[in-house]
Amino acid sequence: MITHAGHRRVPAQGARTPGERRADRAALHAFRSRRVRIGALAALLLTAASVIAAIDVLAAMFGASLHVIAYRGLLDVRWDGWEVRAISGGLVLVGLVFLLAGLLPGRSRVVPLHGRVPDVVMGVSRRGLCRAVARAAGDAAGVARVRRVRLRPRRVTIVAETPVSDPRDLEDGVADAVRGTLERIGPLRPRTVKVRMKRKEI
Repeated sequence: MITHAGHRRVPAQGARTPGERRADRAALHAFRSRRVRIGALAALLLTAASVIAAIDVLAAMFGASLHVIAYRGLLDVRWDGWEVRAISGGLVLVGLVFLLAGLLPGRSRVVPLHGRVPDVVMGVSRRGLCRAVARAAGDAAGVARVRRVRLRPRRVTIVAETPVSDPRDLEDGVADAVRGTLERIGPLRPRTVKVRMKRKEI
């Protein structure tokens, strides 16, 4: 069963005041994924290329024969060969990876929350939000144990166990409990709630 959550606590986007909308944008920006690892890799590669180029330029300025890159050997390379094409394709692929990493948003460890003023941003860790959802689902009537909570950008999926022979009627209660928790916490992006109840083997 799938239901919607995140709409009761916060009014529709058009009904929010300009200050609240600025607060939402500030929270989204503050907790945006920084892509630290891939950014560090790109910086390392650019630094290495810059150092190699600087060594060759300084060596040429002082009349030295030091060449980190064998330029004369490049003259003998067949530029229409498969080796050159493979290397060129690999470089293009690496460039596309870096480009997509810069354009596409990553998964942040913190879920931004609705705020009222731009100077105060609020967020909750993904693990903390999953624990809150698990507690809400576990406290619902008929739930023996929560197996798994999966948090996606637009959906929360809960898999729970119940001793009840026909668990389909319990899904509404679990979804309402989870929806109420999400509305109290107030994540910036509304999420649908999907509940899967499984019969507990005795």
